[in-house]
Amino acid sequence: MNLTRLSFFLMLVLAFSACKKDGDDDTMASCEQADWVGTYEGTIDCDGTQENVTLTITADGTDAIIIKYEAGIVTTEYDPLTPNGCDLNITASGGGFTATVEATLDDDSLTFTETVSDGGSNTTTCVATVTRI
Repeated sequence: MNLTRLSFFLMLVLAFSACKKDGDDDTMASCEQADWVGTYEGTIDCDGTQENVTLTITADGTDAIIIKYEAGIVTTEYDPLTPNGCDLNITASGGGFTATVEATLDDDSLTFTETVSDGGSNTTTCVATVTRI
């Protein structure tokens, strides 16, 4: 299954990456690590295929979060990522692939997007829209 391989690759690339996008902290909404932590449920759309998803966020250290989601038979877990306020935007490249993880937290609603591209015409995008339970 391509989604499984792409999710595994994305997890692997991000596990070895310490890259993060610098942002203007003054324009970011005020969210702390504890605001992100919780269990969320909703749907995920991967290139037109929709499934139910459960997304769990746990704390790591003082600022980072670990994101894990389960959709169908696929489970993906990201090594610690550090949000910038209520936003998360991390891009990593390796092995000819580019992977991007973006998330926006708005109270109990979370939008989570992961995109993997081979630099050519093959790109897979998954968007999860979830609510804290």
